[in-house]
Amino acid sequence: MKLAAALLGIVMFGYQTGEPLVRSRLEWFDRSGNPVATLGELADYGNVELSPDGTQVAVTLVASGERTHDIWFYNTSSGRSTQFTKTPADENWLIWSPDGRQVVFNRFSREASELYSAPSDGTGPEQLLLSGEDGVWPVSWSPDGQFILFVKNSARTGNDIWVLPLSGDRQAYPIFQTQYAENWAAFSPNGKWIAFSSTFSGMPVVYISPFPTDGNVLRVSDYSGTQARWRRDGKEIFYLDPEKNLMAVPVNDTGADVEMGGARLLFQTNYPYPPYHAFDAGTDGERFLVNTLILAPGKPTNIARLNQ
Repeated sequence: MKLAAALLGIVMFGYQTGEPLVRSRLEWFDRSGNPVATLGELADYGNVELSPDGTQVAVTLVASGERTHDIWFYNTSSGRSTQFTKTPADENWLIWSPDGRQVVFNRFSREASELYSAPSDGTGPEQLLLSGEDGVWPVSWSPDGQFILFVKNSARTGNDIWVLPLSGDRQAYPIFQTQYAENWAAFSPNGKWIAFSSTFSGMPVVYISPFPTDGNVLRVSDYSGTQARWRRDGKEIFYLDPEKNLMAVPVNDTGADVEMGGARLLFQTNYPYPPYHAFDAGTDGERFLVNTLILAPGKPTNIARLNQ
């Protein structure tokens, strides 16, 4: 086994031969937590990533009888699904290019962990971007299309945040690499900032830092927080607290300095898997697509929810 044990613990958790262990549903909520609509069928969903124009969502799922993840696309209007990856390996993280025409995703087995790019419409060949023994997963694409943020898991420092340039020598380099866990990196819509979480204080906390990074950070979350996402206009940062509450923090960077407001509770979510992006924000920041747990092993079945 060459891949770091920590990565395998994240990605391979909880699977047995046969039916997936959980059932969740992709649900739209407004800012008050009121259900608005559902998307697709009940399934064992993982990561959630809306396309830049909001017309599609890439989701990770484990199909019935399978042991590895594949990536599917759902049309957010019609609900029509299209399988994007289908290999014996595991693909479980995907990000969209700023124009939505390309995607970058990870693929790993017990022999290698890789990043690939491909046209999002499935009409072109895959291109290998990165390959190695340490686990890697892509988390954000810069608005100018020039940089990919990805998380790398190594035996020495655990999860760290790296940058992969898409021009020049294309040599990846770390920007947050410490003894602490750095995760959930996301470019701001103007490309000037990176939101991320770090366990520097002893628990995951959301921060922002300039890009290119100068080492300075500004705390975003009042307490603990993960899974930071920017509103598409850059005026808010959303994140999840330890109680699965979706929080919103106002952001103003129109001047020389960035200003952060106080965190505000929007609503409580109920997602199945902490290691995956459990939500994404709609283009206007007024709706949220949440991977919502419906049925978990060893817990009572909510028949009313199943029949909604």
